[in-house]
Amino acid sequence: MKLLFTDLDGTLLTDDKRILDADMAAIEGMLSRGHKLVLCTGRPLTSAKQLAQKYGFDKPGFFLVSFNGGLIYDYATESAILTRYIPVDEVKFIMDAAHRCGMHAHTYSGDFVVSEYETEQLKTYCRLMKMDYVVVKDVREYYGEFINVVVKPPIKVNIITPFDHSSLVDFRAEMRKTTAGKLFDVFSKPEMLEFSHMQSNKGDAVRFMAEYYKVPLEDTIAVGDEENDCPMIEAAGVGVAVANASPVAKAAADYVTANDNNHSAIAEVIEKFVGE
Repeated sequence: MKLLFTDLDGTLLTDDKRILDADMAAIEGMLSRGHKLVLCTGRPLTSAKQLAQKYGFDKPGFFLVSFNGGLIYDYATESAILTRYIPVDEVKFIMDAAHRCGMHAHTYSGDFVVSEYETEQLKTYCRLMKMDYVVVKDVREYYGEFINVVVKPPIKVNIITPFDHSSLVDFRAEMRKTTAGKLFDVFSKPEMLEFSHMQSNKGDAVRFMAEYYKVPLEDTIAVGDEENDCPMIEAAGVGVAVANASPVAKAAADYVTANDNNHSAIAEVIEKFVGE
């Protein structure tokens, strides 16, 4: 049995957020031969579950790695089998720093996106993720009052810049003066920087799921397109970057597909590396 880990946006999904028929056929064939598929995304769980339901991946035997590995959801039990939270004080520190720089910042609680400011970036993000948001005065008070009752602790902080990519590069360098060794940071898109638990990365998710299934790492394949995919590309037995991937993802990969996400890159990977 082989395990195929695939990123969603820019990898399994086309630019207009669909899974191509050829890719679905290849996935269904792979599953029928006894192999496993694990969706591995930076998206929050709520958004990932919507997509899984749309394509029939919402049943026992399937797992969702969401928040870049911060939460792993098992459809067999309809519950998380791994969750890694981050301290609320760290969330507040990052959000305040982002706001001072004119950038948008948000975190999550259950099915909601949580922000201290109602920005255009917040509205756009929630529309794309098909999630509702709540605007609060102070995230520390919001989580502190209801923690472990109604409001779930934060798993990740997203920073979205209205400026160019270099603004986030500078922001990350400044934040690392405080967060280095305490939080993991990664770009999921050029305009989006994410902070999470030190073990919340897709590489740790690959190792966790390989151990869960008792599958050797050499029998795992991971496919992605961005910096946040690099840990799983590097951890898997075969690390793959799609043709449209960023230079950093391609540099981390053992193989770069001939096809991009709009032209059945996943079907190419399954044919070449999963086999019978």
